[in-house]
Amino acid sequence: MLINKYQINLSTFASGATATTINIPITMDFQMVDQGELIQRVFVDVETEKAINPILDYEKVRYLPTDLQGNHVDKITYVLNLSGSVTYHDIGFTDDDIKFETERFKQTFLNLSFYDTDNPLTQNLISNTTIFSSISPLDLYQNGNTSGAVKPASQIFLTFSVENPILNPRGSAEGYYLYDYKNQLEINGSPRYLYMRGTFKNAKTGKSLNLMVNSTALPIDQLVNKLYTRYVLVRKSNGYFYEIDNTYSNNVSYLTNNATINLYQILAT
Repeated sequence: MLINKYQINLSTFASGATATTINIPITMDFQMVDQGELIQRVFVDVETEKAINPILDYEKVRYLPTDLQGNHVDKITYVLNLSGSVTYHDIGFTDDDIKFETERFKQTFLNLSFYDTDNPLTQNLISNTTIFSSISPLDLYQNGNTSGAVKPASQIFLTFSVENPILNPRGSAEGYYLYDYKNQLEINGSPRYLYMRGTFKNAKTGKSLNLMVNSTALPIDQLVNKLYTRYVLVRKSNGYFYEIDNTYSNNVSYLTNNATINLYQILAT
């Protein structure tokens, strides 16, 4: 950078001269010396933000079941009808399988798959729930008396119940709650829908049966609309809740803090 230099002779002031003037030229022109700050702000910072992946909140929350009036549901029962077979005896289990709760009995289960849409061409699997076979003493013994005789397999129905673990700590709670991402819903905002499709796994025979919500055989082109049960997830000011929709399909019923979902083996005509 060039600088104009001026030299002042002090003898000039000593001679007694007055009104001595020194002219120092000032210009408004400037020269760009360093653009590092501009480059950092306009280019580096912007491109750095583009390269960083967006932050995703993978935290999940627990949804509690309620009925359509907002009352808590304490027990959900899935009732199976496999082409007229409604008991464990009907699908090959013996009385000893029930009495001694053999592994083939305990490893028989109902699988619930939850999807984000009921369109099989575009749906994404959100979660899976597995409910294993179990029998409470009330259902296992005659008249609910543990000192009495054990019921035969022909009297043990294909039902899978899940209960509120706080009210019944000894019951089966797997599948009672639903879990979904925390940022999916706003308070009192639009609901989120999940579509459940059931599958029954028989450990005695090794068979796997897909289930539907309709009790009678249907043509193939109509069957796709009868595979799912809809769950409605909502967020309220006091928490997260879900309802099992009984208007989307007719296999859902409510009775005094209990919900029942009927599922049937797929039959096509």
